[in-house]
Formats: sequence, structure tokens, C-alpha cells
Amino acid sequence: MADKETIQQKKEHAKLLYTKDGVTTQKGLAARVGVCEKTIGKWIKDENWDKLKTSLIITKAEELGRLYEQLREMNDFIQLKEKGQRFANSKEADAMAKLTTAIRKMETEVSAAEAIETLKALINLVMPESLEEAKVITRWADVYIKTLLK
Repeated sequence: MADKETIQQKKEHAKLLYTKDGVTTQKGLAARVGVCEKTIGKWIKDENWDKLKTSLIITKAEELGRLYEQLREMNDFIQLKEKGQRFANSKEADAMAKLTTAIRKMETEVSAAEAIETLKALINLVMPESLEEAKVITRWADVYIKTLLK
């Protein structure tokens, strides 16, 4: 059992290095955590670390800002049209509807990065009181995060 825990700890360490600290070479990760490069490659692929890394880099607020900016520019463009023609044509209306839907979806759904931060805070809260319960929460948190990344 200790061996399995050690491997899991190495995997978590490698994941943090890859997603948050910018160590992206398999060789570099393997050397830092003490496993072979092939194992690192398998972890990256099987657990979709690239998608996780992307979700951590681009924050929800930044992406929402970009969507709002696009919507604002479309509205500004329409306002520059001649009086009596200041309405969206079918393509513009479709694009605006899609932007609005994307904004609504982003404002109401939880991103993987937000879920990870919340779950880490919960685990850190529970850990001093009960290491065993923190381990259980961690296992379920990993399952939940994997479903978000699919």
C-alpha cells in the first residue's frame, strides 16, 4: 500500500509541476519526481493534463472579458450604421446570440480551475482534523475533476 501511495504522490507532484509550474518536458518531470519518462507521458495523456493546464492558464474572468468585448464591438459597429439601419443583420444577430449564450453558460457553470481551487481548500480544511477523511475527499475530488475535463 505504501508503494501505491508513493506513486500517487509522485503523480500529484508531477501534475502540479506540469500544470502550474511550467515544467512541460517529460524528461524534466521524470527527473524531478523520480519516475521514467514513459510513465510521465502516460499520466499526461490518460489524465488529460494539457486540458487541465489550459483551464488553469485562461481564467474564467479573462475569457468572459473577451466575450463581452466582442459583443460590445458588434454593438458599436451596428450603432455606426446609418440611422434607420441600426439593427443587426441575420449573421450579426446569430453571432450575437451565440456570444450571449456562451457568456450565460460561462457565468453559470463552474470551471475546472475553480472546482480544483475549491476542492483544495476543502481538503486543506479537513486535513488537520482527519487525514483519513481528507484522503477520501481527495479521491472523490479527483474523480469529479476528471469528469469536468472530459
